[in-house]
Amino acid sequence: MKFQRLKPSSIFLPYLTFICLTLHGQNSDSYLLLKKEADSLIFLEKHKEAAEIYKSILNNYDQLHGFDERINLEYMTGYSLMLSGQDIQAMPYFHRVITNSEKNEDHVLLNDAMTGLGKTYEYTGKLDSAFYWYMEAYKRVRESDDTMRRARGARNMAQILRVLKCFDEAHSYCREAAELIPGIKDYKVVANIYNETACLFELSDELDSAEYYYRLLIDYSIAHDYQKGESVGYSNLASVFESQKRFSEALEYKLKGIEIDREIGDTYGLMTSYRAISSTYFLVGNHDKALETLHHAHELCDTIWLPDMAGIMLGYYEIYKVRRQYSKALEYYEAYNSLHDQINKEESSRQVTELLTRYETERKEQQIKILQQANTLKENRIHLQWFIIGAMILIGLLLISTSWLWIRNKNQELKQMNTDLKHFIIRQKQIEEQTEQNKLSAVQPGEIYKKWELTSRESEILYHLSQGSTNTEIAERLFVSENTIKFHIKNIYIKLDVKNRIQALLRCNHNNNDTT
Repeated sequence: MKFQRLKPSSIFLPYLTFICLTLHGQNSDSYLLLKKEADSLIFLEKHKEAAEIYKSILNNYDQLHGFDERINLEYMTGYSLMLSGQDIQAMPYFHRVITNSEKNEDHVLLNDAMTGLGKTYEYTGKLDSAFYWYMEAYKRVRESDDTMRRARGARNMAQILRVLKCFDEAHSYCREAAELIPGIKDYKVVANIYNETACLFELSDELDSAEYYYRLLIDYSIAHDYQKGESVGYSNLASVFESQKRFSEALEYKLKGIEIDREIGDTYGLMTSYRAISSTYFLVGNHDKALETLHHAHELCDTIWLPDMAGIMLGYYEIYKVRRQYSKALEYYEAYNSLHDQINKEESSRQVTELLTRYETERKEQQIKILQQANTLKENRIHLQWFIIGAMILIGLLLISTSWLWIRNKNQELKQMNTDLKHFIIRQKQIEEQTEQNKLSAVQPGEIYKKWELTSRESEILYHLSQGSTNTEIAERLFVSENTIKFHIKNIYIKLDVKNRIQALLRCNHNNNDTT
């Protein structure tokens, strides 16, 4: 048994709508008043009346509050038509919303419209189309943080897979939906999940578990004043009692469901409840009551509900056959076969059309994906090239900067050495001139630098350095190794507190001149 269906509507509603438009005029104030009235009717579950108001707004108001407002009104119109049992009329509205929402990237409205379209196909018996749109809606929220829509999508998948007799997969989706219940604020979604869980247990012959979840559904619906959920819970729990041969309890609960459906004006729910109670009367052998309640179901059944009408015809056949009224039984059996063939014929034609449409859609989607992947690869390649070029430029700049700093430092060192050498030459000349003037007698080289506390060997080596001799030449003159010369030179630098031979010679000559 499905949850939300047809509501009775007033035949005066179009006239009331026209009067409202005439009184208020086509302006934003009258538009808002009408929209509030329709929203209130939705809250009261008077969907057919709400649908008429939404349609009148769309037809009489050319300038709405923007394109998004029109899409929302299209969705609410389709939603109201669907819940009032006008599934075929609702389909174009949902299709338009899906097309426009994909353009505007309104993912929430797109998901809701896909779900609504799936329900209209399910209610009209087009199960493969219902499965397709339920799956599309679920895929778009599967990884999202929208707990309510994820749970609703998983529950819808469980329901359609149950109808298609894929019970293992249905159980998997139902468990996923049940795990999300703590984060759901929409009590109708929670009630649907409880109902679907119970249905799956019932089909698995786990009747105790089914009874537990149906009672959970009834208690939850009563707590949230959700009469439709309560009615469905009573009706479905009665089917569990029938399986357990508890027919008196089954009749009691089905009558409770009928009273609630009659109170809330749910035509479709009332029709299916009458069908269900007719089958119970038939099982207990009360064929008169079974026929009476089936007549009520037949009176309420809309001609567009072909599967339900076929079920009613089959019910008439079973009753008249048991009552041995074979001519009437044959008449209703022929009507059942005619409806069944009509359903199959429509289904076959529609399946071919939808398969072709789906093939073309998938082919275009694949082409778009291939182009998107190619563009992505091209963009990534361009980004990588620019990254490499930028990195090379940075490395080049770094190398140039480092080289420039190194060359600058070396040039400064060379300039300093040249300056020191020039100073040394000048000092040396001054020393020679001073020596000639004072007519100093030749002295031993080792005596010149003794005042620096140098050894005689170190003084001798420093003297040869002042003459411009290299380490190799000094070693040959003193008959020692070049390493020995280097060792003595190092000691000289330490004692004189200098870093190179030019600074050492300048230091000694400067102090010699001062002494002189």
